[in-house]
Amino acid sequence: MIVKGIVALALAASTGMTAPSPSPTPASPVLPPLKVIVRVKATTPCTRMAVHANAAILLALRNDATLKQTIARLHTVRLSDGNSIDRRNGLNDLFNLAGRLLRNARDADRETGKILNFAKTVKDPKEKAALVAFVHALGGAVGRQRKTARDLDGFVATLEAYDMMRVSDTQASMQRYTTGYYSVPTVPDPTQIYMTPAMDRDWTAIYSGRYPVYWNGQESPSEQTGLSDTQLAHLAARDFQQRLPAIAGDESSAARPILQAAEHC
Repeated sequence: MIVKGIVALALAASTGMTAPSPSPTPASPVLPPLKVIVRVKATTPCTRMAVHANAAILLALRNDATLKQTIARLHTVRLSDGNSIDRRNGLNDLFNLAGRLLRNARDADRETGKILNFAKTVKDPKEKAALVAFVHALGGAVGRQRKTARDLDGFVATLEAYDMMRVSDTQASMQRYTTGYYSVPTVPDPTQIYMTPAMDRDWTAIYSGRYPVYWNGQESPSEQTGLSDTQLAHLAARDFQQRLPAIAGDESSAARPILQAAEHC
């Protein structure tokens, strides 16, 4: 889950750890960008192949645009340095972006599956190999997009889960009055304590002798890392940004085979 990855990044940052510098790599050849097929032979099988290939390509490119929107939103979202409306709107936006990425990835898989079925009927070995290579390469890009969407969905779900498990003032009061148990704490809403950055707050002093902090007795991602939810969103944006070159590489690898397949078709 992305939360674990973000926690690891945050802990590394807080202890002064830095990632080793990457070793220099030889310059790689520039690969062509992924684009739709504009010309095919006027035969029914070729036309159907082009329709499905273009649909898959457009869905992958659409997800590229959505990923950029996601990264931008993660940079601007106010999960703990605004009010409760800012937090709810931000979580809703991220949830919707994750859903859009997943739907596009699902539809792209459906289209590439149809291309694989078409490849089974192709007699030309070069055309068949090109179609299979295209599906595998584009599938790699779509798979990376899907993984990012699921990580984003997990990030949002985790924050919402802790929101639901937070012990409110009303819940704590009811517990005290009905059971006489006065050590039940109230957990501040992230938007109520944003004036003090999470990394500057003394979590031990805040929750000393108060258990459970949440109804499940666990610490939230902010408490585990010492970073606010907004700062965690920024880390997620950085993580997602680092995934874009691999997605672009897979898409470039898919560009040439599909053009070759169209030429043989």
